Amino acid sequence: MRVWNLSSRIHPLNHFPDAGVTCFVKRDDELGCGISGSKLRKYASLIPYLLEKGIQHLIIIAGPQSNNLLAALQMAREFKLQVTAFLIKPWNTETKGNFKLSRLFLEDKDIVWVERKEWCDVEKNAKEYLHTLNVPAFVLSEGASVPAAMTGAMTLAEDIIHNEHQLGLSFQHVFVDAGSGFTASALIKGFAEHQHKALIHVLLLADDESQFNKKLTQWTGEQYANYDCFYPSTAKAFGAINQGIKNEVNRMAYEEGILADPIYSAKLFYEVRKKIEVDRLQGTLLIIHSGGTLTMPAFDYQD
Repeated sequence: MRVWNLSSRIHPLNHFPDAGVTCFVKRDDELGCGISGSKLRKYASLIPYLLEKGIQHLIIIAGPQSNNLLAALQMAREFKLQVTAFLIKPWNTETKGNFKLSRLFLEDKDIVWVERKEWCDVEKNAKEYLHTLNVPAFVLSEGASVPAAMTGAMTLAEDIIHNEHQLGLSFQHVFVDAGSGFTASALIKGFAEHQHKALIHVLLLADDESQFNKKLTQWTGEQYANYDCFYPSTAKAFGAINQGIKNEVNRMAYEEGILADPIYSAKLFYEVRKKIEVDRLQGTLLIIHSGGTLTMPAFDYQD
């Protein structure tokens, strides 16, 4: 097994509120080209697990534009795994964005389209399909949120601590976005195990707080007090984008030299700036930029 590069840099931001605050960004977007940093960390433990178990067929549950679909397909082709993708049927059949790239790895025969009204049964249907195969197979839940990915995901906490030692500083506040919530859960667990004193602020983009708390307990087996949750103040629905978020994409590029996708990272940067001001936060802060920039060409940022 090759060595995985799971170390990314941090650097200060130029234009965040500076009254009593020093704000840094964690560049997990730079960990990989075709795979976002949070996904690459998950696969660092997931792929060795699949190979150890002799898995030959990967059943991927995802949306067509999913960052994880694109990541899983790259990993599957690299490690010679057969693939079947259970994909939620989109409203728009146009092939664009992440799915345009994912189609490089997928033939029509590899796709099972699932109607939206049947999506609630997709895990059950995928497992039933698994039992029809004549080779060892594995069902990969949305976002690669499976127990075997936790060890890899927790390297984010270790890497942040490594960054702190390198720069001789300590973060009081760390901000992370949450789609499935798996990466945020791993960060919470990792900081707790290392007895890190930072408060982790989780921007909930898909779930409400009770759902996130339930998932956190399910994935980690523990309850923690080192985090809080907050919600988007604009473009509140998961996947929603408005002119304010588009402006944030442009602002991050022009002022910070950072490409930030509108679904996750741009929303996080936008909401962190507001939270710093509203909550009057003090100290040294860190924002996790997990990646996902390959989705950006699918959107128009100038209107």
